[in-house]
Amino acid sequence: MTFRYRAGIAAAASAMALAVAAPTASAASLQEINGHTDNWLNEGSATVKYDNGTTLTRQADVLEALQQCGSLSVSCASTTTQDAGQVTKWYDAENQDLGTGPIDNCAPNGNDITQTITALRTFSWGWNIGASVDVTLVKDRLGIGASAGFTQSHTETSSGAVGITVKPGQKGMLKMGYDMDRKVTDVSIQGGKFGGAKITGLRTETPLPGGKRVGQDIVTCDQKLLNGR
Repeated sequence: MTFRYRAGIAAAASAMALAVAAPTASAASLQEINGHTDNWLNEGSATVKYDNGTTLTRQADVLEALQQCGSLSVSCASTTTQDAGQVTKWYDAENQDLGTGPIDNCAPNGNDITQTITALRTFSWGWNIGASVDVTLVKDRLGIGASAGFTQSHTETSSGAVGITVKPGQKGMLKMGYDMDRKVTDVSIQGGKFGGAKITGLRTETPLPGGKRVGQDIVTCDQKLLNGR
């Protein structure tokens, strides 16, 4: 799929106010990812090749080339080269009320431990060229993640209504997740520095509308939680 943008014809990015009131299950069709250890964004490097033959691979140089798409004198077109699929990224969430990490029920002869959890987690757009994602540039001007939620990042709050029960021989935490869409994109630039350029291998991870998730990360005492504890 190719998206073309002529700078100056832009739509305003919108922010979505989201709240988690009760546990929801991750969509069964999505692959579940451990957000603490996942490194998909940085497993591939982006490159910019200018029309004069200059090729650069530093993140800062690729970002500089991409930012030209905000100029009135430059035309840009994005083409998806790989649809890497949609995933749910999960993170263990600290209990903000009690200031505790895992609920540990590993002592002998224990009873069920039940806690009501208040937790926070910030979710963000991601790309593989450093710094924070310029969502106006990526979403509104290149058409990448056009239906995605929030602008750059958003803090999810899960409070009061979410309980977790850990049985003897187990440890556990509340986990919070978000459904993300992953793509690898090439961007063609006409005009600007050296007359034009092509960026290849731009990786993006964008939040899907309605993608908030809450669940429980419970394992036996000899296993590790998502966060490695």
